[in-house]
Amino acid sequence: MITLFLVVFLDLVGFGMIIPVFPFYAERLGVSPSSVIFFLGLYSAGQLVGAPLWGSLSDRVGRRPVLLLTLLANAASSWMLAHADTGAALAVSRLIAGLAAGNISAAYAYTTDITTDATRPRALGLLGSAFGMGFILGPAIGGLLAGGDDGSSLAQVAYAAAIMSLVAFVLTLVRLPESLPADKRRQRHAPRTRMAVYLQRPVLRGLLVATVVVVAAVSLMQSTLALFSAERLAMGPRSLGWVYGFTGVISVSVQVGIIGRLTTRFGARRLAWWGTILVAIGIAGVPLAHDLVSLLTTLSVFSIGSALFNPSMSGLVASSAASNERGGVLGAYQGAASLGRVIGPVIGSGVAKVVGLSGPFVAGALICLVGTAFIASRRRNAGAT
Repeated sequence: MITLFLVVFLDLVGFGMIIPVFPFYAERLGVSPSSVIFFLGLYSAGQLVGAPLWGSLSDRVGRRPVLLLTLLANAASSWMLAHADTGAALAVSRLIAGLAAGNISAAYAYTTDITTDATRPRALGLLGSAFGMGFILGPAIGGLLAGGDDGSSLAQVAYAAAIMSLVAFVLTLVRLPESLPADKRRQRHAPRTRMAVYLQRPVLRGLLVATVVVVAAVSLMQSTLALFSAERLAMGPRSLGWVYGFTGVISVSVQVGIIGRLTTRFGARRLAWWGTILVAIGIAGVPLAHDLVSLLTTLSVFSIGSALFNPSMSGLVASSAASNERGGVLGAYQGAASLGRVIGPVIGSGVAKVVGLSGPFVAGALICLVGTAFIASRRRNAGAT
């Protein structure tokens, strides 16, 4: 589990390094501020296709080959980004990176392979903390490597991100054993289960729809935050890197320190519901921030909610699947999350054009609250799997 944690952590550090720099670099290449939000959504479009594909493939060939292939693809996409000199090149590099990032479904499936129902919440929390820690160090390192607040050194950041993915590849190759024995894999001739089949299961349907809705709200906020902070608080890549790092510290503290005990006491469904409420409150508070302290305060609420929501939802999804279909089911879950990340920036871009950069946060909070109804429906349908 520690090796998998390090693999995911290193890969997410590389991804996180790009976040605070990309919007500024894209603008330097002639991409308008409102279109930057859409460009960020292209990454999730690739993830939308990749997550179900890699998850299902890992049920057939094992988790390790999928992780190795996608880590190499991540490194290649970062190299392409370093050499991009047009908006079209940026778009292609982001799409490929998103396709490769679909490997997260295989990482989650790996975790469920090596855990029991009793140990799974804490293990998923640990895996989630790898994401959080990636967002602590990644944006901070990216901001520092950018060399200033104009995003002029993206190539340097992108090369460093490629190195992170290559290190994760070597670590997987040398230290990570296969978690899914051959006798537990889905037969190669069996047809791949489509998302529509999972949606026919009442429990999964509620969870997947809730994931789309909540993640759409979260990605809407995240894709707008850099531009809003630059306009309202005059923040650049380096400052934003530290802000993202701060939110990562909050998220990791919750997922490593208390998520297992909270799940045992309150249950994953209740934690997912309350996490959604806190995310909505945090998103709604961003446009009210008038200085760095107030921004960090509302982002703290958001980070706590996100840290409760993510491992709780993935645990609920995993518990609804058989061992030989968990890759596919978790791939569907990651695909639902990716769909939300596509929808969110599109909505944010449209709202920002009409009412300004404060509007997407209000819309995001309202959308997020819709997700609570679908999470609650999981309890009503618990016996209808």
